[in-house]
Formats: sequence, C-alpha cells, structure tokens
Amino acid sequence: MTKKTKEINKILNLTKHQAKQILEILETLRRINAQTDEKCPIDYNLICELESMEHQLSNIVNATVKCEHGHYNRWEGSYAYIQ
Repeated sequence: MTKKTKEINKILNLTKHQAKQILEILETLRRINAQTDEKCPIDYNLICELESMEHQLSNIVNATVKCEHGHYNRWEGSYAYIQ
C-alpha cells in the first residue's frame, strides 16, 4: 500500500499528511455509501465529518467557493481553483 500512496503523491503532488487526509475522506464516504445502501439511518457523527472533509479537500486542491462579494458561502456559487 505504501507504494501506491507514493505513486499518488507523485501524480497529485501531495504531502504525506494530505495523502492520509484523502484516505480518511474516502473511508468516510465509503461508510456513508454503505449505510445508505442498506437504507438505514445515517449516523449523525458521520454526517458531521462532511464539513471537515469539504474544507480538507478544498485546501488540498487549493479551491474556494465565494459569493459575489468575495466571502466564503456554502449556499451560493461553486468551487473554483484559487488563482
């Protein structure tokens, strides 16, 4: 598994910490998907992890979502890469 992590780091230019964060995000997404596949209620704490996952990924890929006034806004706009 270490070899694949190193290959991913080369492709995406990730630090070891960022690569670990992505694996944790993928694991949370897998758990959400598994819970919804069985039509069971989603665990509240699992949903709470979505907010931190959003911010971690946006930091890793250097993206932001802003309103027309240039402020972070989750309800309007779409993510764009920071220039």
